[in-house]
Amino acid sequence: MGTTLTIRNLDQTVKQKLRLRAASHQRSMEAEAREILRKALEETIPPAPRTPEELRERLRGVRGRWHDRGTTDELMELTRGDT
Repeated sequence: MGTTLTIRNLDQTVKQKLRLRAASHQRSMEAEAREILRKALEETIPPAPRTPEELRERLRGVRGRWHDRGTTDELMELTRGDT
């Protein structure tokens, strides 16, 4: 059983690009949009961490320095007013 998704106010340039891309793959615009969404979501959603160690490892990947503004922890302290 499918679900209906309506996209309003789609820019005409985007719509035209979708139409051309769909035609190049010999699909309808609707089928092309489904494929684009499926691929985008497959690629960007990592599996949930199963253990606390996996969670810590994932967080290590996003922890670090923000250009010349300091570490994430330092920025959060500034944001909260801890300093």
